[in-house]
Amino acid sequence: MSKLKITLVLKQTFCSILLIGYLNNSVFSQRVAQPTPLKKWEIGFNLSNNFAWYKQIDGAMENNGLGVGFSYGLSANYRLTPSPNYWGTLEFLVSTAPVKIKNTGKLKMNMEGVEEEFSNTEFNYKVQYVQIPICFMLKSQEIGHLKYYFKVGIAPSMALNTRLRTLSDPDIYSNSPNVTNHDPNATKNSKFDFDGGLNLDANYRFSDDINSTRLSLIYALGIEYPLAGNVKLLGGIRFDNGFTDYLTDNAYSGRHNFISLNVGVQI
Repeated sequence: MSKLKITLVLKQTFCSILLIGYLNNSVFSQRVAQPTPLKKWEIGFNLSNNFAWYKQIDGAMENNGLGVGFSYGLSANYRLTPSPNYWGTLEFLVSTAPVKIKNTGKLKMNMEGVEEEFSNTEFNYKVQYVQIPICFMLKSQEIGHLKYYFKVGIAPSMALNTRLRTLSDPDIYSNSPNVTNHDPNATKNSKFDFDGGLNLDANYRFSDDINSTRLSLIYALGIEYPLAGNVKLLGGIRFDNGFTDYLTDNAYSGRHNFISLNVGVQI
């Protein structure tokens, strides 16, 4: 083989190696540059500590301190757009947010033909709800390994269990041995309603029933912190602002609100 032919073969081989190397590098670069596919769904488990109060609007009642309860349940987030910043969220929660209220006047009751007058009457409600919050969530881009979110939405609720302990002077349960609390919505417990006395005076009446349904607005702020793989740790604060009446008695009107401190995990 002549020196010229050898030179041409070497040139062709070298060019082929360069071309293969370039193509391989281009393919590899494209693979590396491909972004990680965005998830459509996120599933989480949440716990929260609730701090509740009663906002009086009408009637001789006032808030009597914070009620402390808790919530637990599942959440599902659905990405609404190609952007990872806009999500719809649906939650299923079991929530307890006790309410403490106090009558600011006097109440009367007909107790087997004898009229009793009560003062310093306190009502400590402990109600367990099923809540189904439906929210819009806005997420930030990652900032120093953290993402920040804001939620706004509504939370329809249904009472699962209702208990009330009434504290009064004299003791309302004095004629009911071994009874220290009752279900305010049970018909059989209407004997614990203040009926106004022998004359059924409306100024001294109060029916302790509560509404079994509740509707509220939700506002929440929080953070996401990546743990491992797709698992994230969540933390935040939520304001649950009730806008339906808590009590059924038409002479009284008030709202049930609570603030929650939330933690959870999400995948």
